[in-house]
Amino acid sequence: MKALSLKEIRTKVEALEREIRLQRSILESIPEPFLILDRDGGFLKVNPKGVELFGYPPEELMQRAWMDVVALEDLSRIREGFEEMGQGKNVRFRTQMISRLGERIPVEFLGTPREDRFFVIVRDLRERFQAEEEFERTRKEAMEKIRERDLYARELQVIRDLYKDKLKEIEVMKEEALLLSYTDDLTGIYNHRFFIQQLTLEVERQKRYASPLSLLMIDIDYFKHYNDTNGHLAGDQVLKAIAFLIQRGVRQTDIVARYGGEEKPLRLRKGLEEMWRIRIFQTRAPCPIRI
Repeated sequence: MKALSLKEIRTKVEALEREIRLQRSILESIPEPFLILDRDGGFLKVNPKGVELFGYPPEELMQRAWMDVVALEDLSRIREGFEEMGQGKNVRFRTQMISRLGERIPVEFLGTPREDRFFVIVRDLRERFQAEEEFERTRKEAMEKIRERDLYARELQVIRDLYKDKLKEIEVMKEEALLLSYTDDLTGIYNHRFFIQQLTLEVERQKRYASPLSLLMIDIDYFKHYNDTNGHLAGDQVLKAIAFLIQRGVRQTDIVARYGGEEKPLRLRKGLEEMWRIRIFQTRAPCPIRI
């Protein structure tokens, strides 16, 4: 074999140095941690991003293997990955590596076999995990807000329903109160106040339209004697029965009212007597009736 001249040796050394510089520049230009491992997982080359991620000085990192910087619970998965790369397969899995300061760093391991070496890209997942955690936290907060909103909406609807029910109850009570204010408690027909109101309205209507107006006053003979003899309870039953009979005997447009007893004489306005034509259930106008 011909010996190389000094010039040829120098040329080969310069070429080798250029290749080394090129390889170094390529490693430094890779934006993610990049490793070259031997088949046992020992570190052969690590780019600056990898050194920064692991936190070890390059010379100290070169004395270690990948198995030394991963979480113990992930060792079985790492071994499976190396076995697959040893069979010529590309691998991709998530694991946790331990930095020099003892920090657990979630990473994604992407390995590619090349002859007797493994090329590995290690992706730091901390920001992704933080984003996922932030997203999950935001999602939970949003779900909680939605739950609170739905709960508030349901409670508000319950309150609205209760309010509507109370309004209905109030309306019913108003109607009942109005009915009670116009109704005689004992007989169930209209009372003295309603009688006066209706009589006034009918007289005013009669003045305007000159229509006939009939008023029938009914008195129960010897009622006081019956009351004194049989008691007020029996007298009340008589009043109820007579009111019922009269109510059944008139038209729906007629008005039957209880004016009062002998102690409450009828006081009519001056001049009304001339306007009333007394008829018994023969007019179209309402007929207030005194019991």
